[in-house]
Amino acid sequence: MRKEQFDITGMTCSACSARVEQCVAKLPGVAEVSVNLLKNSMAVSYDEGALDSASIVAAVENAGYGASPKGSA
Repeated sequence: MRKEQFDITGMTCSACSARVEQCVAKLPGVAEVSVNLLKNSMAVSYDEGALDSASIVAAVENAGYGASPKGSA
């Protein structure tokens, strides 16, 4: 199980953060997801055998928001 932090862009309200959380939670292999609207961040625990960070970023982007792993430029 891997835990990773992501920076999320484009969220303006609690409905936005809930939508991001729901779209990531539906992905296969996700054990836990937590979105923080005030910090524009997301923590995801997932099975590396079933999922990778690029798939998580793609799911957030498909929901209409931006995402990048913490620490990447």
